[in-house]
Amino acid sequence: MRLTKSHVVSGVLAVALLGATATAWYFAAQARTPAQRAEETSEPDDSVITVRVDQDQLIDTLEFDAVLDRTGDYGVPAPSAPEGVETALASKIPLKVGDEVRAGTVLLEVSGRPMIALKGAVPAYRDLVEGDTGPDVEQLQKALAQIYGTPVTGTFDWRTASDLEKLYKNAGYDRAVFKEEVVDDDPPPGDDELGGDEEGGDEGNTGGAQTTTVTRGKLPASEVVFLPELPMQVSKINVQQSAPIGETESVMVLASGDWKLEAELDDQTSAELSKLGDKAELEYGYGPLEGQDVGTFELVTREEEGATNDWGEQSGPVEKTYAVFEFEADKIEGLDDLAPGEKQELTLVRARSAEDALIVPLSALWTDAEERTMITVLDGEAATERHVEVKVTLRHEGRGVVEAVEGELGKGDKVVIAWRDRGNG
Repeated sequence: MRLTKSHVVSGVLAVALLGATATAWYFAAQARTPAQRAEETSEPDDSVITVRVDQDQLIDTLEFDAVLDRTGDYGVPAPSAPEGVETALASKIPLKVGDEVRAGTVLLEVSGRPMIALKGAVPAYRDLVEGDTGPDVEQLQKALAQIYGTPVTGTFDWRTASDLEKLYKNAGYDRAVFKEEVVDDDPPPGDDELGGDEEGGDEGNTGGAQTTTVTRGKLPASEVVFLPELPMQVSKINVQQSAPIGETESVMVLASGDWKLEAELDDQTSAELSKLGDKAELEYGYGPLEGQDVGTFELVTREEEGATNDWGEQSGPVEKTYAVFEFEADKIEGLDDLAPGEKQELTLVRARSAEDALIVPLSALWTDAEERTMITVLDGEAATERHVEVKVTLRHEGRGVVEAVEGELGKGDKVVIAWRDRGNG
């Protein structure tokens, strides 16, 4: 459509009219009377923040943590690297904290080879090879006898080797073997005397001697861990997947025996429990023992190694105080699934107020020139202030129980906890 000159002029006039109207509205909106401007620029009225006095029971508590553990533990020593391997690596960690360890359990895989748990009082101190004799062989046979009925003879015989192979197979690994070349200087008459090669023989042999490779059963000392009792439970794992294993490091800690509950105490908690003794009011919070009554406890002081700083330097021995609690383990729900190291919360009740005590925030308290503890109360619609002297009988987590010494104070009274816009704001 083609615009005419009259159309263009009409449009310009319309835009100009709208602009003039907007300008007039803006200046009208900005207009204020002197009274309005004075009111807007004057300082706001003073205001206060208040809360109402509560009437309830206040309980002063101290919370701390205890740890469930077993009475006996065993540190599994770090193994040497398998034969032909320069550095021992934790190639597989099949267990986790809380898992049960029985005869035949693989504790750890080191550079592809297993560390198998068996029952025995003496740690493995040498590799055992088929044909060996001694008390350590007898210990191995007694451990295998509990699984396969291995005869205990004190000699590493064919039956011991066969049952040991079963142990490895059940663990998912090939058995370890010992290969030895045996030279027979007086072989039986046969074609080999005329220079023929027999399988396993040595072509370069002269004088009629024959070399044969003999394979015998073997138990490397690095692939077995004899434990004083079984079953046990994994309490701590000190290695990481695919990481090198230190020479003196205990790769894991296994626990057994009765359950125990211990709490390492800081100075404040130790002092409180020592002061209260048998009169201490304790409650179990979140944890395996929640809902049980807290039994008696004993304070024990132990000397332990100090902490290690960032430079690897260790401070001297330090004394630490523990609270050891008696409890009924058979009342713990899911005891079989309980893992050493489980935390148990405890609450020490230091004091209780009356059930109808008057409670205010501690921020409502202030001290006058005479060192009296005061509270400011706002009365009525006019919010007149009056000051009430109080005595604080119990404090806990920012709240306090108060009793009026001079003046009146009751449930629902408004007490000032902060002034706003006073003085310098």
